[in-house]
Amino acid sequence: MTAPSPPRPDTPPSPGTPAPGGRPGRPRITELLLSAFAGHRGVTLPLAPLTLLAGPSGSGKTSALRAYEALARLGGGAELAETFPEPAACVPERARADAQHRRGFRLGCTADGPAGPVRLEVAVQAEPELRIVGERLTANGLVLLETALRDPRRRTVQAAWHTA
Repeated sequence: MTAPSPPRPDTPPSPGTPAPGGRPGRPRITELLLSAFAGHRGVTLPLAPLTLLAGPSGSGKTSALRAYEALARLGGGAELAETFPEPAACVPERARADAQHRRGFRLGCTADGPAGPVRLEVAVQAEPELRIVGERLTANGLVLLETALRDPRRRTVQAAWHTA
């Protein structure tokens, strides 16, 4: 009888294996944030390694999965128009346009890993033109990066980041 070989030191831990200190060995998404997305407002969906979304027809299961997919696609480098081919469908129900006829949506996620939880929030303008108008990356309540479109007539954003 032979004993199994010990894991090689350069082999990354499996996703569920905790690192020293009880944190996950590899980052994983632990929350889906639907601040204002389709039929959702102010919703935080906790995500475990296996999560079941259940509910009656029209309760928002598909739109939650669509938001998760969109974040994955954006994180993988997909273009905004490719990620949101019908951006008006992501705008919250009954959302009114402002004086410049702009409407949009907000979504995000929290990832937990060896360095602790990190939250990403993205604001997207869907109308009249599809574009990202704000992003915020935070860890332990500290804003690491924040961008915002301050003047919608210009194509530049204001950015601030934490340097130490």
